[in-house]
Amino acid sequence: MTHDWLLGTWRLLRADPSLDFAPGVRMEFRMDGELYYHVDVGGRDQVIQLLYRIDGDLLHTDNPATPHSMSVRLTHGPGDTLLLDFGGPQALLLREF
Repeated sequence: MTHDWLLGTWRLLRADPSLDFAPGVRMEFRMDGELYYHVDVGGRDQVIQLLYRIDGDLLHTDNPATPHSMSVRLTHGPGDTLLLDFGGPQALLLREF
């Protein structure tokens, strides 16, 4: 199963409040397994560089700068949306063009 549809930049549309996503979060998936996680901090774009891999319908991320990894179920939804399911709480992102 190919996940080429995931490549590119996705902007947060909405998220369950328990996930504590900052408004305007963007996730930029690159072909080389790099994920740039963009967060607006006081009007400035802060970028956290992560590594990612896909295993079936699971997205695995790792932050090489700190010992932190995460796995989340992902779905390519209608209207070119990206649904991240954290075992109940969900985040919905829309492709940015």
